[in-house]
Amino acid sequence: MASELQIHDLRIDIERAVEIIPPHWVDDDGIVALGRRYDPLMFERFANGTLLVSPLVGWAASTRNTELMRQIGNWSRAGSRGIVTGPDGGVGFPDGALLAPDATFISRDRWNAMDRDRTFAYAVPDAAFELLSKSDRIVATRRKMQTYLRNGVQLVVLIDCERRHVYVGVRGEESPRDLGWIDRLECAPAMPGFVLDLAAVCAASDVVREDPGQDDRSGEGTGGHPPQT
Repeated sequence: MASELQIHDLRIDIERAVEIIPPHWVDDDGIVALGRRYDPLMFERFANGTLLVSPLVGWAASTRNTELMRQIGNWSRAGSRGIVTGPDGGVGFPDGALLAPDATFISRDRWNAMDRDRTFAYAVPDAAFELLSKSDRIVATRRKMQTYLRNGVQLVVLIDCERRHVYVGVRGEESPRDLGWIDRLECAPAMPGFVLDLAAVCAASDVVREDPGQDDRSGEGTGGHPPQT
């Protein structure tokens, strides 16, 4: 049974994401069971059954992802536009893939039509966002982006803060386009009226001085700047 699957030689202290070809198809229950057995690793499934196993991303990527989720969540909540999920949510796609974008927006109409009794969200998202962390492998992440586009996601965005690149794809394209670096991204029509502040996302991991009172007697922390390469 899938729930009994053990992956030989898989260590929970891996530092980079790895792809594993299991001996048989691992269903959704099996993915959950693997996550419990090999906690804190995260398991995703491509359409051909290959598993993508990822370690914890670390504090820098986590702070950036929090800012990404904050912006999308605030926009969605302000207009009751839909549901926003994070990287621990999981999205099932028509081709059999089960992936976990760093941030996912599903419009209210699509959410209402979905079977919400299932563990994972089986609804093609309107938009999916990925933040490249040090533990990610760019080839696997780009493969995820292509999966999103192939399954009909309207907008896919990959943010690489370290190398200062943003990759954007829209429905009907095979692969995201490299836009170089931009500070802001207009996300319409998938997310009408939403402009993603990319500079703020990348600056979220900047370290605020431990004693801001030395130069700032107001007691407020200093703002950050995007990391340089």
